[in-house]
Amino acid sequence: MIYDNIQNCEKYYTLGDKFKTAFDFILKNNLQDMPTGRHDIAEGIYANVQELEVKLPHLAKFEAHREYIDIQYVILGQERMDFGLLENFNTQIPYDSEKDVEFLQLKDEALCANTVNVKAGEFCIFYPQDAHAPMLSCADKLDKIKKVIIKIKI
Repeated sequence: MIYDNIQNCEKYYTLGDKFKTAFDFILKNNLQDMPTGRHDIAEGIYANVQELEVKLPHLAKFEAHREYIDIQYVILGQERMDFGLLENFNTQIPYDSEKDVEFLQLKDEALCANTVNVKAGEFCIFYPQDAHAPMLSCADKLDKIKKVIIKIKI
């Protein structure tokens, strides 16, 4: 998992051309006015723009992906994202290959998940080994956010 500010995105271009293409999409588009839904960017890369109300943390649903890496960028508002290593989770809902998602739960409640509060202009990158629960409230306030999740095919 990587957490950073979009001002530092050039540091991640070394991860490959797909990352540069994904970050260029964030930097070169007016995301605040972009309609929600899927936006194809390039071969193996697409964006999903969402406007959602965050959930209370006790409603967190951990997920993981096998075919895509997520870049989750907050456009407006802020959200808490919980995360942990996949090895510390059990399957709750089996992997759906069409949606590329598996839902998970901690193996043991003593294994606390990690937390990061992501504000507008910041992003997280989640790899297949990263279980993550996004769209959570930072301060138990059910605020609305706008974000884009860029999916990069592995």
